[in-house]
Amino acid sequence: LHGMYDIFVSTYCLDLMSEEDMYRVLDLAAKSLNKDHGLLLLAGITWGYKSNYSSIKTFVMTAIWEFLYIVNRKKVGGCRPQHLKPYLESRGWRITQNVQTMPTKFPWMVSEVISARPPIELN
Repeated sequence: LHGMYDIFVSTYCLDLMSEEDMYRVLDLAAKSLNKDHGLLLLAGITWGYKSNYSSIKTFVMTAIWEFLYIVNRKKVGGCRPQHLKPYLESRGWRITQNVQTMPTKFPWMVSEVISARPPIELN
């Protein structure tokens, strides 16, 4: 497994996990990817009112989503908005691109899409 893979993809999965489990996945990805040219690709929902990409629709939907997550996680499938970049940076990942996409239809949630290279040294 160590360094055998070129790409590790996770879309809309990390927001379902505890922080401890998220870090386990990120550490596994770091160990699995080729240290020279491996690439991590992540996508997840993020806050629609804490960015330059906010609109009234994304603001309202994110607020509703966060409320539902707090009171009844099953209503939102256990998903929560989060910023992925700080998790990666704390583990030494080298961010190559970080984009937030503005939704064009319901459910009006902003997505964060990140590509990153593995840490140079693993902790």
